[in-house]
Amino acid sequence: MRSVDARVGTITASLLMTVLMFSSVALGQTEGQEVEPFSGAALLCLGPIFLIILPFVVFGILWTVVTPVMFLYGVFFSESNMRKRMDDIVRRESASIEHFGKDPLSTLKGANIIGGISESGLVYASFVYSPSHWQLLIARINQLFGGRIDVMHRVISVGRAEAKQRLREQAQIAGWQDVLNVRIDTAEMTPPSNPKGSKAVEIFAYGTGVRYG
Repeated sequence: MRSVDARVGTITASLLMTVLMFSSVALGQTEGQEVEPFSGAALLCLGPIFLIILPFVVFGILWTVVTPVMFLYGVFFSESNMRKRMDDIVRRESASIEHFGKDPLSTLKGANIIGGISESGLVYASFVYSPSHWQLLIARINQLFGGRIDVMHRVISVGRAEAKQRLREQAQIAGWQDVLNVRIDTAEMTPPSNPKGSKAVEIFAYGTGVRYG
């Protein structure tokens, strides 16, 4: 994140210098001073450079404006959005349990099943999430004092619940009656160029779908 901000700052500074240069020329002409105009060759040289720099400058301005807006959006709406997602997961979970007649997910390996299994196969689902800038700030403040980081606990709980529900839905689509030996793994997804930057986490849920004989 810091490297991106540094590049954006450099590009924005270059644009400001260019604008000041042209402004000084215009101001001199307004005050009646004799200012030597740019020659055609100079304009031909500066034109392509300006066209190359312009997209980066626009991106820098947008980055400068959008970042605070995204932070404020996280302050006011991140918790409510997380509650809405959890409510949606609960609703979908209830529909899945009603379809199966029970919760089809189980950590049992199936060795003691009576009646036998006629068919089995791999079932998996994943979910990628990333905390908002506001939630990361709250977590870092909590780290200064130690103890439980409740905001991250809520985010992880929503992510695990979403991954498990997607596993139920995949089992329903494939026609499995149960999903045995369910396991949940997590993996951090961080850009190699900025290992200390914002992190996303993938939650991967998988198990063995079975049909009974």
